Amino acid sequence: MHKEGVAFKVSKKKVADDENRVTQLRAKLDADQTKFEADRKTEEWSVADWKRKAETEAALLSEERKNWKKICEKDNAEKMGLRNVINNLKAEVEKLKKQDAEIEKLKKEKADAEAARDEARFHRERSEQREVHACANLAFRDKEIEELTALLSDQEQLKKDLGLARSEKTEVSRRLAET
Repeated sequence: MHKEGVAFKVSKKKVADDENRVTQLRAKLDADQTKFEADRKTEEWSVADWKRKAETEAALLSEERKNWKKICEKDNAEKMGLRNVINNLKAEVEKLKKQDAEIEKLKKEKADAEAARDEARFHRERSEQREVHACANLAFRDKEIEELTALLSDQEQLKKDLGLARSEKTEVSRRLAET
């Protein structure tokens, strides 16, 4: 009978130790679940933040394209006006060439036409520089959007991985509960 009493006390002590261990494991599980939920919220907010940034950049790019189109239209109109001026000046030069009596006037008009042509070239070169600058800006914005899109897909992959980890943790919790 004495042996049974000792065995009962040992087994009672073992059960108490197992209950303490289960209590500690349950507390650790609860803490881990709380931490996991906080990490998940942080990840979701981070993804939302990147999405907002991507949308903002896309809107800016769209606005830049609209402005670029306006600038192109303005430059084209300016070029057409300058082309008309040049064509008009050329016609006047041709007309003055036919008039031998007005040679001095013709030379002055020719010099004026060349100055207008040079000014037109200057304006054309300046507008081409603006176009090149606008294209470079658009390329830079496109690159930024590609980078943000890549970051967004990385965030989505991390979110999927987090979901897998969550399901594994749930399975472990279930097994622990069964134990």
